[in-house]
Amino acid sequence: METHYSWQKEIAFWAADQEGRLSNRWIGVLAALLLMVRPVGASADEPGTARPNLILISMDTTRADALSCYGQVPGLLRTRGEVTPTLDRLAADGMRFSRFYAHAPTTLNSHASMLTGLDPHGHQVARNGFPLPEGISTLSERLRDAGWDTLAVVGAMALERAMGLDRGFRIYDDRMTVQLGPMVQDRADGVYRRAMEVLQERDRDKPLFLLVHFFDPHQPYAPPPEWRKRFADSSYAGPWRTRAGALGTLRTALREERALAEDIDQVAALYLAEVAFMDHTIGLLLDALRSEGLLDHAVVVVVADHGEVLSEDPAFAWSHGSDVSEGVMRVPLIVRGYGVPLAERAVIERQAEMGGLAPTLEEVLGLAPRLGRHGSFFELLRPGPVWDDDGWPERPTRPVVLEATRPHREDVAPQWNNADLLRGLRAGGWGVFASPRHEIPATLVAGPEGAPRKDDDPVTVVLGRMLTAWDLAAPAFREVEVSEETRAALEALGYVEGG
Repeated sequence: METHYSWQKEIAFWAADQEGRLSNRWIGVLAALLLMVRPVGASADEPGTARPNLILISMDTTRADALSCYGQVPGLLRTRGEVTPTLDRLAADGMRFSRFYAHAPTTLNSHASMLTGLDPHGHQVARNGFPLPEGISTLSERLRDAGWDTLAVVGAMALERAMGLDRGFRIYDDRMTVQLGPMVQDRADGVYRRAMEVLQERDRDKPLFLLVHFFDPHQPYAPPPEWRKRFADSSYAGPWRTRAGALGTLRTALREERALAEDIDQVAALYLAEVAFMDHTIGLLLDALRSEGLLDHAVVVVVADHGEVLSEDPAFAWSHGSDVSEGVMRVPLIVRGYGVPLAERAVIERQAEMGGLAPTLEEVLGLAPRLGRHGSFFELLRPGPVWDDDGWPERPTRPVVLEATRPHREDVAPQWNNADLLRGLRAGGWGVFASPRHEIPATLVAGPEGAPRKDDDPVTVVLGRMLTAWDLAAPAFREVEVSEETRAALEALGYVEGG
């Protein structure tokens, strides 16, 4: 059974509880937030309107600043030039979301949010190895029922058919043959070849929904030789010349402030080489789609499921899953319309979240938004002026809930599997974070400048109460449900505990 939670109810309750102490300004702020999180009104389909194709490209383990149009990753001794020319051009012509957040730093969990419009407490996918429960609607089912041909090609075993995200897809290609460390995957070029094969089987009488998932930037950061040569330092002679796996020793050195700058630079360069290889392959995919006429009337969406902590945080360096920091939760989102009335050449500063993507895409395609419960952010994609002013407390925004997923011990019933892991809530440049494991309450807030707020500050109080309310609505404990082969791989990656 799904657990339903209303942001509106929590905000209204908090306002009523504090009415005697709040100024009129604060009551107005909360009223504005209440209006902003109200679901967008459904719009009826227009008869005879041509349905655009939807191309949804998912990038695994890609932090926002890994794309040149977003900035530069930490740890580099020298810049590596333009890393992602394909995606930079796509963003320049379309829309780039400056502050788009995943809800969780795990592939299956985040893709579940991407395709259902639900956060982890809504879809109940704790992390990799926890299939999407029956009865939860997906974007692929919605589009299939509305007349789209639905095809998917995925690049990692975390998204294998048994995990439930295949529902609604007429073809769900999860053939993977490359063994990198414990994870079976397919490199970007293999994903591209399979995508070309699948496209030959499309129903040419229907609009297309194509999901393509690339896994490459994930550890062990082992780019093809030509891409490694472009980004790595040719004079580097350390232990991570060709690939960056088994980074525990470097992480320890970083914590003890004795890590070598050239080692940190090399690892960052190998990560960027993987991103660049993926960007090049995305360019090949878009060129092929264009040559087939599939971009004549289409929407292309490129998004990452989660990011990766690099050298900026010694506690979690070169990993994801254990924390909810910017490097791992802030991800790129690029939207480009071809023959579809969407904004062009825009950078969206307003905060948005993964749970709002599916209902937004419904509206982009001319459908009434029915998926999830986070509400569409379609108003940010429309052509013409939009309200793009964002920032707590004077200009409230729709909040984003965040939850770490990597277990530090065996999960114990009856509590939700992620209940004692790091969690947080972001709103307009502010964030409140909690660590139940260490009994740290949700009162540690960083603002736009990283400045702390007092525990009794109204911003701290309201965000903390909202985070607590979200936790109280968490689902019940779940057992991991995977084959022994998959479980062994997930254990090696730290996504599940060993038996």
